Amino acid sequence: MMYGQENKQPEPQNHQSSIQKTFPSSFGSFYLSQGFRQKGIVSNDCGPTSVAMIINIILTQESVKDLSLRKENIIYQTRFHFWDRLPGTFPNVGGATTPWGIVTAFNQWMLKLGLPWKAERISGASRHTIFEKIVSGKYISALKIWKNGGAHWVNIIDFSAEDNMVFTLDPNPYLVHLPPNRRVQKESWEKFSSDWQRRKVWSSLLGIHKEIIVYSRDL
Repeated sequence: MMYGQENKQPEPQNHQSSIQKTFPSSFGSFYLSQGFRQKGIVSNDCGPTSVAMIINIILTQESVKDLSLRKENIIYQTRFHFWDRLPGTFPNVGGATTPWGIVTAFNQWMLKLGLPWKAERISGASRHTIFEKIVSGKYISALKIWKNGGAHWVNIIDFSAEDNMVFTLDPNPYLVHLPPNRRVQKESWEKFSSDWQRRKVWSSLLGIHKEIIVYSRDL
């Protein structure tokens, strides 16, 4: 089961002007790094880190001051089941978080914080689904699956249908070297979807395909 392993990370992209034209570059200030397990080996903490970033965006949106979460809060203060997040002691895949684990973590934290938000898993989603959710003011986490069998959670914070571009807040640890206004990544739908739609044996066995987690506010 390789769904949490991230052996390869894309290089940071310089799209500062395009990002500023589409939406506030201040989203980059919410960036958090998933970190490394050891020198040169990226951790499998992309899931908890992505959840922490989304919660921090929501805290700002809800005018909750003096509170900011880190990946450690999600990892150690969420009541994960074994099937939500693999133990860190597992070789290679330790720390991998499933789609249902992302939902578990977020919804537990909304209860703790008393905020009217909820996470919902959508499996087999489509481009239209993603665009519709973003346009309606929701946030999304999406699971990319690499060619080598690893996988990686990223947050989608905007989608330009006109340019067919996806804007992501990615916990890629190499982005830490960029200034905040360049940490939001821009990717063509074609490139994004080639990873997002990919199937591997482990993902088929687990019923994981074209996964998104949608975060919405209860009215």
